[in-house]
Amino acid sequence: MDDEHAGPETPAPGADDRLLAPLGDLIRTEDAPPAVAVELAKQSFGLRQVDTELAALVADSAVDAVGTVVRAGERAIVPRLLTFEFGGPTETGEPEAVEVEVSRSRRYRRLLGQLQPPGAARIEVRQPEVDAVRQVDADDQGRFVVEAVGAGLMRLTWRRPGRNAITTAWVRLD
Repeated sequence: MDDEHAGPETPAPGADDRLLAPLGDLIRTEDAPPAVAVELAKQSFGLRQVDTELAALVADSAVDAVGTVVRAGERAIVPRLLTFEFGGPTETGEPEAVEVEVSRSRRYRRLLGQLQPPGAARIEVRQPEVDAVRQVDADDQGRFVVEAVGAGLMRLTWRRPGRNAITTAWVRLD
């Protein structure tokens, strides 16, 4: 085959950098990611620990509110119920889970939780808008309460002796 039919020439690596740099500057200044997205990206590095497992949201009464509205009436303020599960191996073969009731108190939320299987654990509450990690202890039945949690994104992590830490997916508390 002769050179005249070889097709377009491939530019050298970096040859387009001079042309693309102004475009990159424009995108970074005019269409920057939201601050909360940047903060979540930074906090996601905490999940890079090899021994941390991710629990998925499997039930949310805010999404499936039919039963609660029927029982309480349309104008009633009912707590939000969340269930997160991690299906990894446990001693009993049952998935690890946390069930959380979220109730409102003015501008804050109260979390009333129950771990399955029951047992003592350290619970951590993380929120992108709050620098500090809140910690509470679950009793030997797996029950815990976290007061004065702000509205917005939140995730829970629970740690039990001799087991991997489990972290929930991010969920928005409204």
